[in-house]
Amino acid sequence: MQEGNKIKTISFIIGLIILLYIMSLLFMPVNTGAGGLYKKAGGISKEPVNTIDYLAIGDSECSTSISPMEIWNSYGYAGYNCGVPGQRLQDTYYLLKRILNKQSPKVVLLETNASFRDFKYINALETRVDEKTKKLFPIYQYHNNWKYFHLYMLKNISTKATKKPSSVYKGYQRNTITRPYTGGPYTTETDKVHQIGDQPGFYLKKIMDLCNEKGIRLILYSSPSPKCWSYAKHNAMKQFADKNGLDYVDLNLSLDRLSIDWNQDSRDSGDHINYYGAKKVSAYLGNYLSGQNLLTDHRQDSSYAAWNLELKQYLADGSNNKE
Repeated sequence: MQEGNKIKTISFIIGLIILLYIMSLLFMPVNTGAGGLYKKAGGISKEPVNTIDYLAIGDSECSTSISPMEIWNSYGYAGYNCGVPGQRLQDTYYLLKRILNKQSPKVVLLETNASFRDFKYINALETRVDEKTKKLFPIYQYHNNWKYFHLYMLKNISTKATKKPSSVYKGYQRNTITRPYTGGPYTTETDKVHQIGDQPGFYLKKIMDLCNEKGIRLILYSSPSPKCWSYAKHNAMKQFADKNGLDYVDLNLSLDRLSIDWNQDSRDSGDHINYYGAKKVSAYLGNYLSGQNLLTDHRQDSSYAAWNLELKQYLADGSNNKE
């Protein structure tokens, strides 16, 4: 009798696992950015060991603002954009820690917007558990999709096999949608300081300590964003940078030098910049990195020949983009 119960229990567990995998296939969206942490970690893991000169990390303000192929084209620096929409700083820390197992960048560019996304301490533990659970069973991440379930979702499996994915170049995905920002000037100076929360502040320091431990130059930067940025946030990041001896590049205060045109450089009315804005930010930051004399131009290095081939495809895709 006991032996029979064991067999039933084992059979139930196996059946449950199979059911979870099947349901995961049904409920997971065809195109989703929610699994971005794993996509970025998986993408950069394909790069040859210790070939990346700099990393860009942060949330969507990072993912939309730096195109590594633009910087490669002008300066020959090998970089990767590890920005993930909605990313919290503890996610950023764990992603960076994972990447540094295979890469030894000389520079990390940390976009500052996530520094003001607060969260509870319990989220740090949840992040560790979620990383494992969501990877094994995507339905855990997309369980609320039952609200939107239709029979066409059954086509997802075959669609995923035939649908051509959007081109992503070193972590950056080109987006040429233009939705102008029309709110007018937004960089009015103030003495107010938008305090950084205890939890993001804790992980901001952990990121800084990790970079120091690895001998990496940490540079803070703020992407142009009328909707997310404020002068009070600038003051907070400037205080943190000064206190810890870090460089801070606030691009919201350099709009004229960037030649930002909010009629064409915004993809969503001033929240994120589009490809045209990213080209300008990438040119500015590429020039900034050049002035630091930390990185090497690899364009004539035969071991980086694949980068020049990818650049040709990147430029060809840009010229063929009709969006």
